[in-house]
Parts: sequence; C-alpha cells; structure tokens
Amino acid sequence: MRSLVVRLALLLTALAPLAHADNVVGAWSPPAPWPLIAIHAVVTPDGRVLTYGTDGNGIQTGFFIYDVWDPSAGPAGGHVTLPNVTATDLFCSSQVVLPESGNIFVAGGDNFIDGQTTNTGNNNTSVFDPSSNALVRGQNMNRARWYASTTTLLNGETYIQGGIGGLPGTLGGYDHPEVRGVNGAFRLLSAVNTFVYRPGYPRNFVAPDGRVFGFDTMGQMYYVNPAGAGSITAAGTLPDSTTNSTSAAMFRPGRILKLGATNAAYVIDINGPTPIVTSTQPMSSVRHWLQATVLADGRVLATGGSAVSNKLTGVNNTAEIWDPATGLWTRGAAGVNARLYHSGALLLPDARVLVHGGGAPGPLTNLNVEIYTPPYLLDSKGTPMRRPSIVLAPDTIKIGENFAVGYANARTIKRVTLVKTGSVTHSVNMDQGFLDLEFTRAGSMLNVAGPRRAADAPPGYYMLFVIDSKAVPSIARIVRINPLN
Repeated sequence: MRSLVVRLALLLTALAPLAHADNVVGAWSPPAPWPLIAIHAVVTPDGRVLTYGTDGNGIQTGFFIYDVWDPSAGPAGGHVTLPNVTATDLFCSSQVVLPESGNIFVAGGDNFIDGQTTNTGNNNTSVFDPSSNALVRGQNMNRARWYASTTTLLNGETYIQGGIGGLPGTLGGYDHPEVRGVNGAFRLLSAVNTFVYRPGYPRNFVAPDGRVFGFDTMGQMYYVNPAGAGSITAAGTLPDSTTNSTSAAMFRPGRILKLGATNAAYVIDINGPTPIVTSTQPMSSVRHWLQATVLADGRVLATGGSAVSNKLTGVNNTAEIWDPATGLWTRGAAGVNARLYHSGALLLPDARVLVHGGGAPGPLTNLNVEIYTPPYLLDSKGTPMRRPSIVLAPDTIKIGENFAVGYANARTIKRVTLVKTGSVTHSVNMDQGFLDLEFTRAGSMLNVAGPRRAADAPPGYYMLFVIDSKAVPSIARIVRINPLN
C-alpha cells in the first residue's frame, strides 16, 4: 500500500498544469480509454479500482471480463483485464467491500442465456480477492436479485435489499431482504415485508441507531432492523420527484444529501426519532443519472446527468460542488463526455475523482474515463499545490480509541478526515461516508481521536486524509475499522 502512495505522489508531481483550471473550478483530464464500460466500480483496500459491466466492445454483459486498475499508472495504463470464470453475468449486480477480509462481495446480476443477456435476476454471489485478483463464486442467496443494494452492517454482516426477479420458477427480491453472515451464509429477513417498496437499487444507509435507513425510487422512506427475522418501519415520503436516476450521499453521520431527477436538492437528517427533510440550494439544472461523491474535505461533488433521462438533451458536464457549511453550490469546470445511464464516479486515494462509464444502452458508448481534479489541489493559476503527506499511520483504527499520525510537508494540519472507500453503480454509492476527526498536535505528530460512535464509521476501509492550513489534502492512507464484536 505504501508503494502505491509513493507512486501516486510521483504521478501527481509530474502532472502538467491544466488549461482553464484554478482553485475555484478545478480541472478535468482528457478522456482516456478504458477496457470496458465501467458500470460498476469499487475502490479496493489496496487503493486500486475494480470495474466491470460490459464486454470489451461496450456490449451489455458482465459475463466475460472484469478489470483491475492501478491509479499510479495513469488512466490509460495500469490495467489488468481478466476473464470472468464464475459463469455469472455480473451486469446490474451490487458490490461492497467486506470489512473482515477486504474482499469484494458481488450480489446477483443478470442471466446470460443462449449468447445474450435477459434482464432477469440471478441468485448467485461472487467474491473478488484483491490479493490474487481472483473472482470466484460464493454461496447462493435466497432470492434472485437484479438491481439490489448492499449495505455493511455494524457487526460486519451485509444487508441486501431489493432486486428484480429471475427466470420462471425463481423468486425475486421484492418480498424480503436478506443478510449475508460473516461466514458467507444467508438468512432471509422473513418478518421484513418490502413488497410495497420499489426493488430497484434502494438508497440505503446505516442510521445512527444501527438500523438501516433508506428510501426507494418513489421516495418512500423506511427503517429496517436486520436482527433475527428483522422488522421494518415506514418513515414518510420525500417531498419531490424521486426516480431511479437520483443520487444520494451521507456527507456527515446521519445527514444525507439527496439530489437528481429535478434540479432540487434536499438534506435528510436521520439523527432524531424521525427523518427531517429540508431544502438546500438547487443545482444549476435538472440532472438525471448524476453521481454524488463525497470529497476529501466533506463537500459533495455532483457529476454527470442530463435534463432528459439517458438522452443528449440538456447535458450537464460541469462539476458542481455543494458545501455543507453554507448549503450552496459552486459550479466548476466541464468535462468532455456526457455521463448518463450506467455512469458513475469514485473518490480516489489521491483525492481526485474518477468519472466513468455511460452506455449499454445509451446515446454514447463510453469506453473511457475522465478524472476530475477538485479545486483544493490547485492554485489560482491551475498549478498543483504542494501537498502535506502522511508518513505514519496505523493499518487499523478502533472505535473510541486514539491513534498517532505522522505528517510532513506542512507547517500546520487543520483537519483530519475519514472517507469510506466507495462502491458505485447506477447513481448509487453503497459504501460512502465521511467523518471529521478531532486531534491535537505535538510537532510533526498528531494524536487523533478515533470515531466515538460505531454508527458514525461503519466497519470497512477508509481513506484517511490530513488537510493543511491552505485546505490542501494529502494522499490518503487506507485504514480499516473493525466490525463490532
């Protein structure tokens, strides 16, 4: 992991200043080729990116290949593209990093029959091992799930909800969610009836009380207690149009920014007994199939989308950044390619954002990516800023315990932040969260207070950033938070 950090630092140092870039609008890299349409993307615990979703020609199916990318090689290089030998079509599955092992769990997907996809769910699971790049079959779920969502629980188990049904004679995920135990076995939450909720990629988050809070693509909100056979409680309905083309990000513990389908944006506060929904400043335009990405400093980046779903009508390629401190958006630089259906975005350990995919189907076949450099990495002329660096950090941090961080290349560190490594598809990031950490300084060492509440930092892998007095973040160290025993 440390060698990757060094290579990332060298790569960023070598980057030439980008035209029309500054510390207000940021900058975009030119589009770079990608081995497939990256419909699914996840940051691995060693700082690489796993993507899958189509074949090498951008045709719908995850049956044949997947790709692992090393960011230190730049977007056009560093790819290991491998055959998918699981006999499972991973298209429109869901994926999340397992906190116990660091492996990536993939739930469901499509059925590839007679040389074509069928847009029906399977009950297969797959597991990707970053240490070997191997993708293997896991145990089958109780339900076929195409367009399901996966959420890591405080005890390290995985909650799986939704998913469209499978082939004749198989049950889809409309009726009940299920939980994958840390041993890989599944239990159906038979007392949780989700039939009244839309099954397509529900937007789910761990609530401060440890339950799962979510809303479906009709804006219906709920809480699920996943213990035992489970229970579910309705929690009202969001105030505006909510479709499957919206996005959401938990930008602070218990606070979620919901946006897309219209130009409106809302904050959902779930820190109290019932959700409180308030309006914040609208975006610059209607954005269907946009992606909300939490940045290293806790602001939220919106990328991609168009006024008409999956059409080149009212395309918005600008990077808009929402500041939780003010509730205001800043409109940044514009990328080149429209990022519509089947696109996404991921925060990288170097604090830039990989913007990827779009197509299968779509007006564009985006076998390419662009990388957005947020304003916090640039000076007023668009030149990369001198960055602080982390020279010492633990591999694992514990809830409620302090830990030491050593830094260099900065007179003063103003903030220490944690951003959970992302896992994104279909405008849904299933493993994203943010936390500011308190700390004290002693020379070039920081005594950092770990998260005080387990629900503020659900188990898994986090990008640890130090941010200097000029608001410039370091390259992250990836650290692990263990599940509750």
